[in-house]
Amino acid sequence: MTATATKPLIHQMKKEGEGCLGYIIGDMHSRQAVVIDPRYDQVDEYLAYLKKEHLELSLVIDTHTHADHLSGAAELKKRTGAQYGMLKGTLVKPADRALQDGEVVKLGETELRIMASPGHTPDSLTVYVDGNLFTGDTMLIGGSGRTDFMGGDAGDLWDSFQKFAEFGDDVLVWPGHDYQGRSHSTLGKERAHNLIFTTGTREAVVEKLSVRGPLPQGMAEILTFNRRGTDSSSHIDCGTVSGLVKDDPHAVQIIDVRSALEFSGDRIEGAWNIPLEEFEDRVGELTAAKGQLVLTCATGNRALMAGQILQRKKFTNFRVMDGGMSGWIKQGLPYNKGKRVLSLMRQIQIGAGLLVLLGVVLGTLVNPWLYGISAFVGLGLTVAGTTGFCGMAMVLMRMPWNKVAPTTGGGTSGGCQVGGGATGTCGTVSGGCSVGG
Repeated sequence: MTATATKPLIHQMKKEGEGCLGYIIGDMHSRQAVVIDPRYDQVDEYLAYLKKEHLELSLVIDTHTHADHLSGAAELKKRTGAQYGMLKGTLVKPADRALQDGEVVKLGETELRIMASPGHTPDSLTVYVDGNLFTGDTMLIGGSGRTDFMGGDAGDLWDSFQKFAEFGDDVLVWPGHDYQGRSHSTLGKERAHNLIFTTGTREAVVEKLSVRGPLPQGMAEILTFNRRGTDSSSHIDCGTVSGLVKDDPHAVQIIDVRSALEFSGDRIEGAWNIPLEEFEDRVGELTAAKGQLVLTCATGNRALMAGQILQRKKFTNFRVMDGGMSGWIKQGLPYNKGKRVLSLMRQIQIGAGLLVLLGVVLGTLVNPWLYGISAFVGLGLTVAGTTGFCGMAMVLMRMPWNKVAPTTGGGTSGGCQVGGGATGTCGTVSGGCSVGG
């Protein structure tokens, strides 16, 4: 009898509402695994899945330096002892394994081939595994990563797409983002429909991608975190914060950087609300705080970004509360319950879904031209994902049920704002890093 190699396990990790996609690749013979493009706020989910499948993490790979979300690669490295690989020459300091173009990484019986694919960023790479391409932001479904910031180069991106010529049409494409809920594509479909393939010549692609767009929201703080990694000494757990507050209400001042709408719901007694998007302009208000500053948000992402701002402003007396309000509530710690309003992201998802259904029904029963309603909504979601601007969000924020009063402590909030990195609008509040799709 001839033994056949076991196919590798491929598990896609999604961040609902934000379009981020990450991957776990497991060799079922050796029970070793590689993780690709993990988000910081999903680290526990990755670890839980690895444990469930009895997989040991040996390598974490970032396909490039992310500018639109916090990477969880350094945290996974710290918590598991796995190596952290990025393309040789990257500026990411925690990455301790320099991957080279053409290198083959052995994972038991599974081989991962590294392909340098610069263009979106100089350190972009693609991973080929047994008929699967994990393209990061090099190739997205219908488009690609932007090339107008972070050392991007449209000509290099076109050249990187040409490297895929050796693969057949049936090879699966697993991108780093998709803002329309799709999970994967094939090279055949991309050759027929992808913006980079269909635009034509190298010169035409360079011209097409030369237009500059708005930068991802919070990009400076995200890049600082991703290039430097997290400092464990700056963190504090929910239980410790609760104990400090109980022993001495003036020992710490909790600063909640969620949006005013979120803060009007569940919140910790005595917390000040300074939304992340206003944080840098309002740092001066923190001088009135008594005790150590403790930053919190929904799950921890935006608090980390606020911490980056404080470091840049030479603040040292602060900590980031792990788990955010979600962790606080899970531990059964006391908090104030405000008005219950669906998150803006959920409102957008429901509203967009209803409009799409309305377009289909009216187009079928009344007039085919009314299918245009569904097309218009789809276009709006694509624009939101690629630019970070969502017209539906702007409308919904003005609805009566989303109105909030000025926040207490530390000044006023300036009204309802869209949340930072941990929540979301239509596609990604961090701003778009993609073109086309």
